[in-house]
Amino acid sequence: MDFYIPQHLLNKPLNVLLIGAGGTGSQIATELFQMDSLLRQISQDSVCINLTIADGDTVSLFNVGRQAFYRQDISSNKAEVLVSRFNNFGGTAWTSIPEYCDPKTIQFKKYDFIITAVDKAEFRVKLGEVFNASQQSSDLLWIDVGNGLSDGQIICGHAYRKTMSTGIRLPNVYDLYSEMLKQVDDNSEDIPSCSTEAALAKQDFGSNRAVAGQATQLIWQLVRHAKISHHGAFVDVANATVQPLKIDPQIWAVYGYEAQL
Repeated sequence: MDFYIPQHLLNKPLNVLLIGAGGTGSQIATELFQMDSLLRQISQDSVCINLTIADGDTVSLFNVGRQAFYRQDISSNKAEVLVSRFNNFGGTAWTSIPEYCDPKTIQFKKYDFIITAVDKAEFRVKLGEVFNASQQSSDLLWIDVGNGLSDGQIICGHAYRKTMSTGIRLPNVYDLYSEMLKQVDDNSEDIPSCSTEAALAKQDFGSNRAVAGQATQLIWQLVRHAKISHHGAFVDVANATVQPLKIDPQIWAVYGYEAQL
């Protein structure tokens, strides 16, 4: 089964909100910059990526090498560093939000895609609850990216329960994993890394880049080819495997989600 990008998103600038500018988020931002350059060239500037990056964290020494930052970035805000870099050297006009986002106060209306590359399950739960409680009809697509030591998952789904376009509604990460997410203890998982060795023990080299590539590929397929036949993937860099999450109501039923046609 295929999912087609809504007609009103074709041949126009795409407004993207990226929440989280760490290991995965900084890689996603880099790939979106490359995608923006390609889209501008093949569309005579009619299609591009308008990116907003939100993160309240600052760059530490142990981020250098693992994330897309350099030593001169240390102590600076991650979102501001990335946006300044691309705007100054890449000719973009992207914006930064140098603070942690509260799902209850984010203004989603102007965005076409929201990408969450955050460590906390609680944030995903709160964001999912905000979308589920809304009566708004919207085609906003929510791409969530999560990492383990050497594996990760990417899920692209409709943010809101009600869509504007006809056709199937893609379930998001909250639709498929809400019960599991609610059981995660963020406090036990979110222990600051006191060395590069400790950081690598939590996320090995290459895992962030692997999931970032799968996440941005979904956007590329939708923008460039207007459709996707899978809406996520499960990646394991240690075992060199990528398993697609097919657009299939029978698969979704395994997670307790009933498809909305």
